[in-house]
Amino acid sequence: MHQVDQSVEAMQEQEDARMVKLNAFAESLITKRKTAVDGRTTSGIEREWQEDEEFYDGIDDSNRPAGYEKGRGLDGGLTAAPASSGTKSNVFVNITQPYVDMASARVADMLLPTDDIPFSLDPTPMPNIIAATASMDMIKGPNGRSAPAGDIAQKMLDEAKERAGKSEKRIWDWLCEAHWHAEMRMVIEDAAKVGTAVLKGPFPIRVKNKVMQKQEDGSTALTIEEKMQPSSRRIDYKNFYPDPTCGESIHKGSFTWEKDSITARQLRDLKGGDYIDSQIDAVLKEGPNTKYQDERSDGADGDNFHIWYFHGSADHEDMAAAGCECKEGDVVPVMVTMVNDRVIKAVKSTVESGEFPYDVMVWQRKPGTWTGRGVGRQIRTPQRMLIAATRNLMDNAGLSSGPILIMREGLLSTADGKPFELRPRLVLTVPEDTDVGKVADAIHSVTIPSMQVELMNIIQFALEMAEKVTNMPLLMQGQQGAASDTVGGMTMLQNNAGTVLRRVAKIFDDRITVPHVGRYYEFLMLYGEDPDEKGDCVIVAHGSTALFERDAQHQAILQMGAMVMNPAFGINPEKWILEAFKAQKLDPKRFQYTDDEKKKMAEAAAKNGKPQDPAIEVATIRAEADLKRAEIAASATVEKSKMDTDRDTAYVQAETERTAQESASRREELQMKLYLAQLDYANKNNLQLQDVKAHLAEVAMKLNVQKELSTASIAADVHKHHSTQVATPAVEPAGRAAPGQAFQQ
Repeated sequence: MHQVDQSVEAMQEQEDARMVKLNAFAESLITKRKTAVDGRTTSGIEREWQEDEEFYDGIDDSNRPAGYEKGRGLDGGLTAAPASSGTKSNVFVNITQPYVDMASARVADMLLPTDDIPFSLDPTPMPNIIAATASMDMIKGPNGRSAPAGDIAQKMLDEAKERAGKSEKRIWDWLCEAHWHAEMRMVIEDAAKVGTAVLKGPFPIRVKNKVMQKQEDGSTALTIEEKMQPSSRRIDYKNFYPDPTCGESIHKGSFTWEKDSITARQLRDLKGGDYIDSQIDAVLKEGPNTKYQDERSDGADGDNFHIWYFHGSADHEDMAAAGCECKEGDVVPVMVTMVNDRVIKAVKSTVESGEFPYDVMVWQRKPGTWTGRGVGRQIRTPQRMLIAATRNLMDNAGLSSGPILIMREGLLSTADGKPFELRPRLVLTVPEDTDVGKVADAIHSVTIPSMQVELMNIIQFALEMAEKVTNMPLLMQGQQGAASDTVGGMTMLQNNAGTVLRRVAKIFDDRITVPHVGRYYEFLMLYGEDPDEKGDCVIVAHGSTALFERDAQHQAILQMGAMVMNPAFGINPEKWILEAFKAQKLDPKRFQYTDDEKKKMAEAAAKNGKPQDPAIEVATIRAEADLKRAEIAASATVEKSKMDTDRDTAYVQAETERTAQESASRREELQMKLYLAQLDYANKNNLQLQDVKAHLAEVAMKLNVQKELSTASIAADVHKHHSTQVATPAVEPAGRAAPGQAFQQ
């Protein structure tokens, strides 16, 4: 019994010594925490964050609520009471919020599609192996058999590529289960609002999966499987405290702190595993009244405890006091959890590199600090200009809306005894002995001029400056503005407007994608269960930039449709249609054949004698297309030669036909003119057409007879005989023949 008591006393002494070391470890951590908190406070970033948040909500010193007031009704809660500003306008025309929302939504829409991955894992380049693929030397392979060195090298490259593909698929599966898109949307919104956003991961979580399994008796049963896997989540930037000496990268500092809240029930559920139960019991006994910065509470279960997470390094003695075994003399990367200034958990970091599980996204970098500048800060000057101009406009409108009366005191008074004010049917009285002329001189009105045009010019200038300082013109907001209507002009404006988005996409790759996915890859190498998923890979963050370019070039992708179907360009139509669907934000799987449908089509093609191999089918189609083009070219050559041979003959024939047609047309035209002349003559002389024709025929007969007689007389002897005058001419030309002898002489 005495030995048992001694053993218990020895264990108690060891536990007391352990608690002393653990408390000393906690004191050193508290010192580091105070350094981190004070460093962030003195940097002034917290004041900037508060201003950015208030301007996003449309609050400044003029309209900040002065207190709280109870809402209407018995169940009405407390609401912010507006501050009183007298007669001065405190209107806040908010352009910060729409600009921030537009920027974050535009970036998230491009960088977070649901049908693509923003990164890829490629095998580490191996120049020696790549060069060996062309070698024909015989070497012994892993199985002891001789084989060409090129075949073995190619097999190694294929295996490395296959492992990289499996690693990429596993990491993307983890990120999807961690709700990557939802968390990243909040990160982008934080970055646009205040310029700084924090993403945490990977950190291990316990996941429960429900699986239906078939039993031996043929029935099915629901089983729940638990497993550990990495996850990621967005962290409130106000709860993150890095080492003040870290500069622009938090990973250059010695430690980081994260603050969160936890309920008493959640704290009890933490017991077991790596947590120190005695410390949790002590925290629960104290209640949430021993918090950092002397935050007070009544200790009820409904109040939350402040829980702090430390990531840094610790020596083996401190870790041994927390129950973690380490080699003597080692300084290891650790993760420590504290509540009420007590260490309730201390374990080694999940990644051996010791890299902090945090990534900071900035909208626009600020030299020398890990924080950035957001759209809310970029637009601050135009926002203040707009507020000042608008408030002056409202004040001027109030002053110029009515006249200012100047009245002599003691001379006038209101009939109803109320104070002087402009109102309908106002009645003024004066003493009986007052001169009426003095009354008219006692009242004067002054009108304040309206400065609406001048103030509106300032407002318009502020709106234009907002576009310029944020590099976000109306075109990016879905409005054309003064943009050109031409295709070239719109394309140029679209490319220029996307410059700032390209910069944000590159920052996203450099500060989020590469380091975050890199830690997931390290987690996979350390804790992955499938050895085929482990290989030597590099993270390629082509995703974000490529997604932006695809979004910006969707019009060009759609216009390539005619070129794709031409086999001369060697473009794969299947790949093109996938990109075309993605550019229109459509899921290609909704339109593609299923595996069963493809299989049935291949079987049907095999029955019809068509090749099943797509490569053979494509080669056949291309060969048929080449043959068809050759036949068309040969036929075109023959036709051209034939046309050259018959060209002159065809030309002569065409000219002959054209001349004949013109002659016939000319004859018809002359005949028509003759007919019209006859009609005109008949109308002018009041004759019938038949009479005209008869008269003309008679004249023609006389002329013919006279011609014949004259010819006969001349033949006999023109000097001895005179021919008979048959027709008398209507006019005798002067100097040519005697009167009545024109037809004879």
